[in-house]
Amino acid sequence: MKIGLLSLLLLAAFSKPLYGSSTKAFQQTKLSNGLDIITVESHKVPLVTIVLAVRAGGFTETPETNGLTHLWEHMFFKGNKSLPDQEAFNRRVRELGIIFNGDTSPEKVRYYFTLPSVNLNAGLDFMYQAISGPLLDPIELKKERRVVLDEYDRNASQPGFDMHRLLKRIIYGNMYYLRDALGERNLIANATRKQLFVMKDAVFVPKNSALLIAGDFNPKELQKTVRKIFNSWSNPKGWTPPKPKPFPRFPKSNSVIMTSNKTRNVAIRWTYNGPKARISPKDTYAADVLISLLNLKTGKFHKKYIESGQALAAGLSYYTQSQAGEVKLYGYTNADKAAQLRKDLAAAPKEWLQADYFSSSELDDVKRSLKIGRLYNLNKPSEYIKNLAFWWAVTGLNYYGDYLDNLLTTDISDVRNFIKKYLIDKNRIETIFLSPSDAKTMGVKDNSAPLIKKHLANPS
Repeated sequence: MKIGLLSLLLLAAFSKPLYGSSTKAFQQTKLSNGLDIITVESHKVPLVTIVLAVRAGGFTETPETNGLTHLWEHMFFKGNKSLPDQEAFNRRVRELGIIFNGDTSPEKVRYYFTLPSVNLNAGLDFMYQAISGPLLDPIELKKERRVVLDEYDRNASQPGFDMHRLLKRIIYGNMYYLRDALGERNLIANATRKQLFVMKDAVFVPKNSALLIAGDFNPKELQKTVRKIFNSWSNPKGWTPPKPKPFPRFPKSNSVIMTSNKTRNVAIRWTYNGPKARISPKDTYAADVLISLLNLKTGKFHKKYIESGQALAAGLSYYTQSQAGEVKLYGYTNADKAAQLRKDLAAAPKEWLQADYFSSSELDDVKRSLKIGRLYNLNKPSEYIKNLAFWWAVTGLNYYGDYLDNLLTTDISDVRNFIKKYLIDKNRIETIFLSPSDAKTMGVKDNSAPLIKKHLANPS
């Protein structure tokens, strides 16, 4: 039997700690203005990726500015004091060979682009000018509002859009906007230049940001260049960091059934209150291990629900966050199987506590897979640095740097403790989304109208 090069590399990697607390793939420093600098050196290809991460998003908005951080993201790639109009901006993008994008979520904002490493210094200056001197030109703002509204409308056209919004409002009450980065359509349509400048001084400042660079560079030269360019970026006088607001207690258990002619399958989901990464990090590791165990194609869960054909898809999901956490148990199936799937999945967490449900060999498989996933991730510097930007903003890099070591010490008892703490006999919001005809087959009725009237002023 021949062993391939990749297999040898993986075996070698597993013979020693992999990106844990003892070994980090990234270097971190801080400028005098508070800007964090995080670098990952890689000379595989002559490219660099530059990311600007900001601790902002839905959680830094108000009921009057919900969605405007996302609009600001779009305006970031417009004219500034160095490149005063869109034509000049686009011309510079072409000259430097830049591919750019950005994203906004409840707890982070990222702007990023990749370009040839020979243009690294010019690329850093390009990033600096965009963040430090935006013009927010009224004509460009009018155009970009339309672009963002089109993006909103595309989301609103999706079958489950109203159910998603309704669930957020049920869970978070009148503080839902802190978890909704897409925002409210009417607020986006009427957003002003003044609002965006106020937002810039509140969150888009050095002390609330990180500059991350990955790829082909000389570390000593890079540090000098970064300091030369970004030290002049200043914080507003008296600036204080945004403080997350506490959310209301997770609501009592409830069931929401919504019908739509746009959907073909039955979507069943239970949403639970989940762990907050900065408060209960150990629980987040257990959540990730549990999700991976359920995803194993050799495991009991996959065989019962997927391999048998009972469900088109089923599993557990958890999106790591620090200010709020939701754990979701879900299943998608056809109407004739939906009632039984609903019954079986509702009882599934108690089955997971059985002594023989998960085996030690399955746990080993999961840990091995997670190790390989981290290795593959680092093998793509442009993606790895974007991931680092996420973790810097949401959990802090100590969480991420020690993540694999902590994950590998998670055992079955930790998984069972997680199930008991977050899933067994806990409050949960059940949502069932299906067509009117499938509702008849399943024997359920749409009960969403009063909730929509209460929570959604403008349903799609």
